[in-house]
Amino acid sequence: MVKRIRGVTFSTNVSPQIENRILYAARGLFNKFIPDVHIFTDHRAGLSGGLSAGYGVSVVAETTTGCLISADATVSYPNVDEMSEQSKKPELMSPEDLGEQVASMLLEEVAQGGVVDSTHQSLLFMLCALCPPDVSKVRVGQLTPHAIESLRNIKEFLDVKFIIKPDPNSNTVTLKCVGAGVKNLARKIS
Repeated sequence: MVKRIRGVTFSTNVSPQIENRILYAARGLFNKFIPDVHIFTDHRAGLSGGLSAGYGVSVVAETTTGCLISADATVSYPNVDEMSEQSKKPELMSPEDLGEQVASMLLEEVAQGGVVDSTHQSLLFMLCALCPPDVSKVRVGQLTPHAIESLRNIKEFLDVKFIIKPDPNSNTVTLKCVGAGVKNLARKIS
């Protein structure tokens, strides 16, 4: 269960109104499910905005168990120097479509279950593999191809094997491993 959703829209060197259009589109979808939604805006222009023009949004859902699940997307305009005279101006996603897309992505991530979203599965597996030689147990949604490749690399480089057990009731996957016990040798002992 999600208890709150937080996020930020950001834009550089475009109209600040674009951020509000993203915000309203995303909130329109989120407010059907949860009332505690706050999405902030961050606009940059001129030198503080850099050389590229574009906009985007990043949203995070916090569950009742304290898990953080995120989704984000951006749209950037091509650099004038990169466009040739013969090429047409590319069609960019509208701010409303971007807001709806990211809101849908977050809702899909929440529906998958697990303690992290699909983009952070491999990071979670790496942390479990590097921890002290104790048993780590995590539940994630459907494994992504990147996460599967990370599990293969962890087995090859750290010789840590994960026991993978699918749960058909919740459509999640439980993974267990014994950490490699990697220590930080650069850390000073007091």
